[in-house]
Amino acid sequence: MSVRAIIAAVLLTASAMPAAAAERIYCAASDPMVKMSIESAFAARDGKRLVHFRGITDINDDKTPPAFATLKLNSAMLKQAWMDGDELRLQIYTDNRDARPFQTFEMSIVTRSTANNPDRFAGRYVLTVESAHGKTKAPRDMVLSHEAAISCEIK
Repeated sequence: MSVRAIIAAVLLTASAMPAAAAERIYCAASDPMVKMSIESAFAARDGKRLVHFRGITDINDDKTPPAFATLKLNSAMLKQAWMDGDELRLQIYTDNRDARPFQTFEMSIVTRSTANNPDRFAGRYVLTVESAHGKTKAPRDMVLSHEAAISCEIK
């Protein structure tokens, strides 16, 4: 077999292989009030759904309930994930269930891919912590409301 035929066969084989797909997403934020890191894998089957979601948030504010001061995030807390074109959004929610007062933790993350790198996303997150005497939708007292920058990267 000639050298040209071997090179052509190698090139054809390499071009027939599927392109490497994104496997994980990482997000991080750090400011005087909140430090957080989040990571998640993409589902192998469709490559769009997030699986094995996890992370941690540290809130440096005296008003923060102890249950949320250092919070380990998990898949059950990821209520919505949206990735469409150049936009990535995450909605995270948890509460302290049967504790009194009833307290909620909610974070919305909204990012867009950067112009120079489509795998990097920059945006903002909004964190709210609320408290209520019962599990009613209203009225709730706003314990904490904070908005700051966040960045994410797909690898």
